[in-house]
Amino acid sequence: MGRRGTLWDGLRNLRRIWRLMRDPRTPGWLKMIPLLVLIYILSPIDLLPDLMIPGISSLDDLVLLLIALRMLLDLAPAEDRQTPSRREDVIETTYRVLKE
Repeated sequence: MGRRGTLWDGLRNLRRIWRLMRDPRTPGWLKMIPLLVLIYILSPIDLLPDLMIPGISSLDDLVLLLIALRMLLDLAPAEDRQTPSRREDVIETTYRVLKE
């Protein structure tokens, strides 16, 4: 049961990241963090090359990507961090009945 919750949270975070990247209210410098990490992952330069410890090279790329995505979620402005709900379409008001 715990794994399902963790997987669901991960998918929900990916949706939030997608929305943050497309939202014009999110600052440009914040959107650059994951993009710079992706450029680093695709570049031939590596902090821990496979020659030192085989297999660890891919692991440091994954950790760096996860840190960048967490930074995006944590540093997003408060109104951007809230998950939008379907209740945003509801207008709350008061009314009174007029007797004729």
